[in-house]
Order: sequence, then structure tokens, then C-alpha cells
Amino acid sequence: MKKCVIALLCFGAFIMGSFFEVKAEEYQNYQEIVFDDDEAKLLKDFSDQEYEDALKLIKKKRFIGWKIEVVNEEQVLEFVSETKLKIYNNGYSTIKHDITLETEEETKFQLSASGSIKVGGKGDVKQFSGSVDADIKASVSYSSVKTQNEKYEFEIIVDPLTYVKIITRGEGIINNGVGKYYFFWINTKDGGWETFTLTTEYYEIIKERIG
Repeated sequence: MKKCVIALLCFGAFIMGSFFEVKAEEYQNYQEIVFDDDEAKLLKDFSDQEYEDALKLIKKKRFIGWKIEVVNEEQVLEFVSETKLKIYNNGYSTIKHDITLETEEETKFQLSASGSIKVGGKGDVKQFSGSVDADIKASVSYSSVKTQNEKYEFEIIVDPLTYVKIITRGEGIINNGVGKYYFFWINTKDGGWETFTLTTEYYEIIKERIG
């Protein structure tokens, strides 16, 4: 258990002992994602032309099976996944707000795909369906990571005419690209793939004055 006592000039409502259970958001639904490299992007943000251009990079054919191309490799990003809580204080006296945030054990590795490449598996154990999974694993770091349950207690002293919000912020790594499937040297289908590994996650408390 981690104990934090935080005195803030913030604007809030008086609630004692509030409890919030935190579950991981899918990375594609994060409120904000910023890459270290300005040219990096998520698979879902590829334009049709960028997708086609990436497929053209796969020049060598295969008798039967998948050939893949890595477009963004080990790209570091920062994110804000969600706002956990907002506290407003329109009053004229200082208040105290006690909350508890608890994270569940969660998988810190996520996959997504498009086109003829699919994601399969049961529960938290996910992988790309079919033989393409082995090809992607051979090209990029691909492993499942779990985090343990943690509980955070905050005692916030809130001053008048301010507000505070608690957000989940962190860092992660993206790998993505495209693939072509060949049958007797003929390209019969294609798709996109992406892996996301969450490397760091923490709560941030932001204070603002009203207006």
C-alpha cells in the first residue's frame, strides 16, 4: 500500500473515503497519445495510401504463407489513458477529500489487427491468428506482461474556488506493420498488425483555479 498526503490549491467537493476501482483501458481508446518520433503513428491512423505504400515494400514472394513488413519498430510513446476523477469546490472554505484508487492485475501487452490478419486467443492470452503470429514474433519483441494489484490512498486538502483532477498517465512501446499472404506464389490476402506494450503507468494529480 502506498500512502500520499497531498495539499493542493484546488476546487473540489467534500467526499470522505471514496473508493474507485481502476481497470485498464484499451490503448486505442486512450485520451491522448504522443510519440517521441513525430512520424510514428498507430495502425488505425494509417491512411489508405500509407497502407498501400507499406504493402509495396514486401517485394519478395513466398510459396505459401505470410510475409510481413515492419513500419514502426519499438516506437516510444507517452499517453493519458483516462481521467479517473474530477473534484470541484465552488465554496469559500477549505475541504478535505479522501479517496482510494486500486488497480487490478492486468495484461500490459495488447494486440490489434486489420484486414485479413486477426487477433485470437482466450481471456488475457492473445495472439495473432494463424502462422502470421510466428512471423511477427520473429521480427519484433512480442511477449505478455502482467502487473500486480496496487492500492493508492490520497488525502487531498482542497482550497476554495479551485478544482483537481486525477488522470492515468504512462509510457509504452508500439510495433506495427503490414503483411501479405501467398498461396503458390500468389498474393491472396493482406492485413495490418500492431503490438502495444505498456512500460510505465502512474496517477497524476492536476490542480487548476476556476475560470
